[in-house]
Parts: sequence; structure tokens; C-alpha cells
Amino acid sequence: MEIKIMDSVRYKVLLVEDDKLDQLAFKRFVDTNAIPYDYTIVGSVAETRNVLDGNQFDVIVSDHSLGDGTALDVLKSAANTPVVVVTGAGDEETATNMWKAGAYDYLVKDLNQNYLNAIPKTVENAINHKKMKEKVHLLSGAVMSTEDSVYITDMQGTIVFVNRAFSRTYGYKEEEIVGQNGNLLWIGKRQGNNTRSVFQTKTAGSNWEVGFYHKRKNESVFPVSLSRSPIKDASGRDVAIVAVARDITERMLAEDKIRTTSQKLKEKKHFQNEVSIFVAEAVQQLLAAHQIDTAQTVISDYLDISRIDAGKMKMTPQRFDLAEVIEKSVDDLKPSAAEFNVDLENTTPADKLLVNADPHRMTQIFHIFLKRAIKSSGANSNVTVGASDAGNEVMVEIHDEGLPLERDDIHRIVDCPDWMREQFQTGGQDMALGLRLAIELVELHGGRVWTERSDSNRNTLCFTVSKSGVRYSQQKTVEISSAEAS
Repeated sequence: MEIKIMDSVRYKVLLVEDDKLDQLAFKRFVDTNAIPYDYTIVGSVAETRNVLDGNQFDVIVSDHSLGDGTALDVLKSAANTPVVVVTGAGDEETATNMWKAGAYDYLVKDLNQNYLNAIPKTVENAINHKKMKEKVHLLSGAVMSTEDSVYITDMQGTIVFVNRAFSRTYGYKEEEIVGQNGNLLWIGKRQGNNTRSVFQTKTAGSNWEVGFYHKRKNESVFPVSLSRSPIKDASGRDVAIVAVARDITERMLAEDKIRTTSQKLKEKKHFQNEVSIFVAEAVQQLLAAHQIDTAQTVISDYLDISRIDAGKMKMTPQRFDLAEVIEKSVDDLKPSAAEFNVDLENTTPADKLLVNADPHRMTQIFHIFLKRAIKSSGANSNVTVGASDAGNEVMVEIHDEGLPLERDDIHRIVDCPDWMREQFQTGGQDMALGLRLAIELVELHGGRVWTERSDSNRNTLCFTVSKSGVRYSQQKTVEISSAEAS
């Protein structure tokens, strides 16, 4: 009879058999059929314990009746190793009891030793079953550990599983919610002011994602981003639905805050100028595209510029090492540079560069100018930033390989409405106002900004920072915090 080997991988098999003839029959069967087993044969429970101490096997094949015990004793020593029990003919009841005790399967030993033909397939199934259990255990651990709420319902909507995050978020103990219909989590099918969709429905194959309001056990309502997918059986038939829900209360609050701030901006008189209209349109487009962070940046930059124009920019100068701010800014933006395949390098000497300035605003300046350099440079290019002592001020130079810039080009760019319009329309919303804001902040610190083009075709954006502190002028004043260092 031809023996079909299911897998070419070699398995370590332990045969527990006290009958010498059966041992020889097993060896002859494996060797004759070239079955890929590295096998070890022992004849008692005691020998089994000894060989299992320090050795790992993929499967154990054990006779039921042994001289010093039974296969039940082998099962107790097997730990997580699957055990296939071999019983005598007419001893099916004993085999069934072994199966209930934890054996993977059993084979009935016949006089002609035909049971040996079933060993390869049975061993293969036992090992695959163990691998599947391990995968299920790993998956179960991942599902139970995730911070997202996961629940599974049958096709009638009855909840059959929830993870720990679900219980924390919804307030139900597992025994309270399992067996309940999933509709219990919803506040109703009809949508009103309090049940609006958070996102438009997205479809990808048989999966869908949509956001709605759910309710907790205590009847409190909260927004969730919800994705659901079918679970299929081996024949491809849908048998259950797994749902992953994420509490997006904070995201909703952020969106509402941005919309409120945007609305307030519209009501301001100066919002009628061309740049303000660009901002309003850009914010609405970014919100529609769910680009919350960029929308927040645009509004924040616009408000800062408005405060500067109104002479209400609050600043807290203090004495600090500007070199440390440069180092941290470069570290912060290296991941962003890597996304553009740009090498960002800090060439500032180790010497301290002490200035009296607002460290938060200085960090803001470096982030804006470095982002501009990174975005304007092509892939596989280099951006460097360095600073040096220049008497009463500190000189900063940022070199990039972007589009050619001549001296004072940066001022002409940010003062050009057409350039701003292009930035808002082509994804550069965070730069359109950012460059203007950075220049304003440099000037508030008593510095100046200009650009140069070197013979090596590298752009250099230069700016200075006064060591003496924030300047005062009749055109643009700032509110100096009482925390200003002497």
C-alpha cells in the first residue's frame, strides 16, 4: 500500500511501546516507506518521563497498556505535545476515555498491523491541530490585549464574544453582554441631531467602516469608529461578524473645536481679505478630507499672525542655549525627512549659543524653516542646519537643494497672494502661512531673514537671533510675560 506523506518536513516522533515486535514493526514501516521521522522508541512510562526531560517532540504515539502504567500516565507527562493512543482491538471504550483525557486521537491495533498505515496521516493531523491551537491562542491573546473594543456576533446579531477593552469601554461584564443582541449597543436606527454619522461609509470588498454613536451600559452616548467584517467557515460561508469599535470622543471634540474656531474667524472683519479667504477655504477642505492635524496647524498659524498684527502676541523670553533647541528640532524632524528620502543633518558646533528669547517660539521657527527645506528638496538630497556666534546675535544657516532662491526671494514669496493660493491648492497649506509666521517671529526677536544661492547650486536660508531679547516697535508690539529673564 502506498503511503502518501503530507509534508516533507521531518518530525520528531516518540513511540512508547513495550512490545518488542511492535517496536520492530514500527521501525520497519517508517524506514521502508521513507517517512521523514526522527523517531525515538521507549518501552515504559518511566523511560518516557526520562526522555521527555530535556527533549522536545512533535508528537507522541503511545500504546495504551504498558508494563508500569498506561497511556494516561504518558498524557500527564506530555505537557503540550499531542498524543496519539494505540489500543487493542475491541477496546474502543478505553480509547474514547483516553480521547476525553486529552489524547488527540486513537488507533486500534489489529493483528495484521494495518493500523500502521494510518499513522502518517494521524501524526500530520495532530501536529497541524497543535499549530492551529497555537495560532488561535496567539490571536486570542492579541484580541484580548488590543485597546480597541472587539466583539463578535453570530449571523442573527447575538453577541458571542467580547474582549477586555470592550468591557472597559462599554461598562458591561462579559457575562452580562454575551448572549445579548448587538442592537443593545445602538441608540436607534433613525438618525437625528444626536445620531449623525461621524464618517461617510467606506467600502472595501466585503468590509465596511462607518462611524456612529453607541451607548454604554449606563446609557451614556459616545461616538465610535466602527469596522465590521464577516468570519467565514472552511466552505466560505459567513458564520459570524467581528466588529472593532474605537472611542473617537477626543477626535470629535477636536473637529468641533476646529469648526468653531473656523466659524469665529469668518466673523472677524479682517477675514474678508484675500489671504483670510484662502485660509477659510483650506480649513473646510482639510476637514472634509479628515486632515485634522494640518487644519489645526493652518488655524494656529493664522491666529498667531493675527495676534502679531494686533500687537497681542504673548512671549516669554528666557536665557537658554539655542544649540540645544536646534539639536532637538533636528531630532524631531528626522522621521519626516526620512519619509521624503532627505538626509537632515545638524552642523552646529558643540559650543553654547546663549540667547534671551522665547524657546517655544524659537522651536516653532526651526520647525517651519526645516520643514520648508525638506519639502522643497528632492529625494536623495541633503538638508543641513548650523548656527554660529556673530557678536551681538546668532547666525543660523539652513542649506537645501530645492528650487533656486536668490537673496530676499523668501519675502517676495510669502507676500505673493498667487503663491499662497497655489500652496493652499496643491497640499502646501501648512507652509503658506508658516513661512510668514516664522519671518514675523524672527523679526520679533530682533532678527532678520534672507536667502542666498551658492556656487554649488545650494539654497541657503539665513536668519539671525538677537542675544539681547525680544524687540519692541510701534508697528508690532508683544506682551512680555513676567517670567522674562533679566
